[in-house]
Amino acid sequence: MISSKQEYLDILRTCLKNHDQVEDILLEYEQHLIDLLDEVCNCPCKTEKEAMHVVIERLGTPAEMAALYEEERTVTPARTKWIFFFVNFFFFAAGIILTVFYHSLSSPTVKQLWFFLTSIPFFLIFLYLFYWLLLGYEVGKEFGLGGKKLLKRTFYIALAPNLFLMVMVVFRIIPASVFAPLLTGEFTVICIISTILLYPISILGFRYGATKSI
Repeated sequence: MISSKQEYLDILRTCLKNHDQVEDILLEYEQHLIDLLDEVCNCPCKTEKEAMHVVIERLGTPAEMAALYEEERTVTPARTKWIFFFVNFFFFAAGIILTVFYHSLSSPTVKQLWFFLTSIPFFLIFLYLFYWLLLGYEVGKEFGLGGKKLLKRTFYIALAPNLFLMVMVVFRIIPASVFAPLLTGEFTVICIISTILLYPISILGFRYGATKSI
């Protein structure tokens, strides 16, 4: 059983020996331990060993704390970037596949799904805007204000397929009739405006997420 603050910190140091910010983490936890011990030791009947038992119940063992920090290290910028890229690409590919199936198959299920989705275009736009708000929030929460460059890279990489398709439709390389009745001239303009708004919306989510990382 851990009987003192220093013993707790020594074990935590050993558990985090491969972490590049071990000293900063130890300083942070030393302050947590001091505060908690002061609170617990207000009861004069408790020895330091007994107080440490209460503190560990609240804070967790050194091994548990080290495991949390190791888990955080797996959330790398590259991993975050590619997760959001592939999620966005999944939406993009699903839309393309559904369009191809609608024009090449006579399946009633495909046609029903097509007409259902084309009947709720503004709801789909709202969901997509929310997705980018969530992207910004997650990057801000995981990486703080220093994650802004990551957000920009993620944004441009993830949005590339959408921009490519938009250019193909706007310049009529792909006929708009392929996406009828969804892609009217008015709806195309709304899509362009929504695309312009994606980055400001993701920045809004990022700034809110960054406040949660503090």
